[in-house]
Amino acid sequence: MKLLDAQHVDAHVDYYGLSLQDADDSWLPSMFPDGFAQGPFLSEQRGRIDFTSAGHTQTASFDVQVWDGPAPTPEGVWDESATARIECRSGELRLWAVAGGPAPHAIALSRAPGTWNVRVQCRGREAAARECLVGVPHGLEQYLAQFWPA
Repeated sequence: MKLLDAQHVDAHVDYYGLSLQDADDSWLPSMFPDGFAQGPFLSEQRGRIDFTSAGHTQTASFDVQVWDGPAPTPEGVWDESATARIECRSGELRLWAVAGGPAPHAIALSRAPGTWNVRVQCRGREAAARECLVGVPHGLEQYLAQFWPA
C-alpha cells in the first residue's frame, strides 16, 4: 500500500472529548458534541467519529495518514486501538473539542466525497490523565488515525 498524505494537528481536548467530523456539516443529523457520551475510546456517529480522551483539558498530538488501501499496522506500543468507518462528503474532516468547537484547519482526505475506513491508535493516556489533574499538558496523549478508502 502507498501512503498518499501525512498531516499533523494539535488537537484541543476539553471535557474528555474530541471528534473528527465532516467539514461540510450541512447534511449531518447532529453536530458534535450532540450525542457525545464519555465511554468507549471511539464511537461512530453519522459523518463523525467521537473519542473519549484520558485527560479533561489538554492539547493532544493528532497525526493523520491517508493511504490508497489498507494501512499497515503501526509499530510500537499503543494504549488503545479501534477501527471505524466514516462517510465524508466534503473530502475534509475537522477536529472538534466539546466546548471549544472546530479547529481552524481541515484535515484533507481527498477532493471527492467518499466513505473511509480508519484505524485509530492512541498512547500516553496514563500520563495525560495524571498531568491533567495539575495542569494543561501538551502532546502527552498521542493519536494516529490511518484512513483508506472503504
